[in-house]
Amino acid sequence: MKKLQNYLLDLAANNIKAFTYLSYILNGITAIIIIFWLLKKSLPKLENFDLEALVTIVSFFAVTLNQLNRKLFERTEYSPADVLALGYVNNFLLPVITQLKEDGIKNPSLCIYKPKKINELEASNIDVMKAELRNNSYLLQEVKLNMKQARARDILIIQKNQNKQIYFDFPNTLLSLLDYIDYKAESKANTSPDKLKTELGISLITEFYKKVEELSKEKRINLNIKFCDADLNLF
Repeated sequence: MKKLQNYLLDLAANNIKAFTYLSYILNGITAIIIIFWLLKKSLPKLENFDLEALVTIVSFFAVTLNQLNRKLFERTEYSPADVLALGYVNNFLLPVITQLKEDGIKNPSLCIYKPKKINELEASNIDVMKAELRNNSYLLQEVKLNMKQARARDILIIQKNQNKQIYFDFPNTLLSLLDYIDYKAESKANTSPDKLKTELGISLITEFYKKVEELSKEKRINLNIKFCDADLNLF
């Protein structure tokens, strides 16, 4: 059932105008049939049809289509994850990679940490990951990158040896989604808040990184970024 719903949502998303107009038409037809039914009159050229049965059938399709449009609206509602991704790319990734290239680094590589849960980006958890990297013989160094057209940025350099180094970032901007997740979870009645928080967190993380990849391609910096998870396989 879930697969069918997702299929219909994808179909509606690709034909959003057609589905919207169809919804208006079905609602209009349903209203007309209900009026004739309440007045106990027959529809022209449909005198042999049982109006009560017709009302039930048409109403079912109208309600189904209305629910589909509502879910489509919820899906296409401007996501806070998209907003964060836009700011992250325009205000951090693009300026940093541009500056690195202007500083003479021909092909800078910046690795972005991709958490499974947003709270992995809290300061205490980041400290643990940094300690694990040091214990695995990585050299970590935080440097201040002076920018021509923006404020200086602190950036982490992780080095395996003299020939292997990578720039690294923990996108803690995602932490600002925690309040949004709490709000959404508390506003849903008859739903387990913890389960909803987990599901919403995963969904927003996915949306954020999908948007980052999309925008990075638009800005032509996609070849300069990569992603890693808690395994921290950097090279």
